Amino acid sequence: MKNYTTTLTIFRLAVSVFVLFAGFAVAQTPTAPKTFTFTEKDRDFALKYLNDTKADFVKEVTGLSDAQLNFRAAPNRWTIAEVAEHIILSESTLSGLIQGQILKSAAVESSVFRVNDKGVILAITNRAEKFTAPEMLKPASRFKTTNDLLTNFDKARNQTIEFVKANKVNMRNHFFENPLMGMIDGYQWLLFTIGHSERHLAQLKEVKADPAYPKK
Repeated sequence: MKNYTTTLTIFRLAVSVFVLFAGFAVAQTPTAPKTFTFTEKDRDFALKYLNDTKADFVKEVTGLSDAQLNFRAAPNRWTIAEVAEHIILSESTLSGLIQGQILKSAAVESSVFRVNDKGVILAITNRAEKFTAPEMLKPASRFKTTNDLLTNFDKARNQTIEFVKANKVNMRNHFFENPLMGMIDGYQWLLFTIGHSERHLAQLKEVKADPAYPKK
């Protein structure tokens, strides 16, 4: 955990700069502080992002053999099974954090400084920066087969989707500190969660692209 904390401290400094520049790059001209509300447009964007990354996960994992699932390109590299397990564990943990803690925290003034939504996604999906997962989110062979991975991901992702469909809370005025980006709002935590799965789907595809990856 000490190594993870040190890594996050260093990475957070780099990501903070990245997010600020990314946010400024996609943001409109600054205006007077305004009220931020979780809108139907926010909901629609999140649901599409959730469903797109869900379809990608299913496409990439379906039909893989045990040899393909457990292929390890190098001693310090995760297998596809391990990457997929990490995605599932993180989905459940982060979604639970949003629903069970962040959105139950006291609402704050909507005029506080916030990073740009697209900056959050750009930061978490940027695989140029590497960091170590906390122990609780490291794979430990919890899921043995392709079916196990697909079933557990489907369960975790569907719970997130149903939450987003039904949510009535203004996710925009509940804030919680993100270890990489500082204080972000509840909706941005949702984008971070989905972006995290996109990040590791890219990692999964890197395993498949290895020259030694089994043909079947």
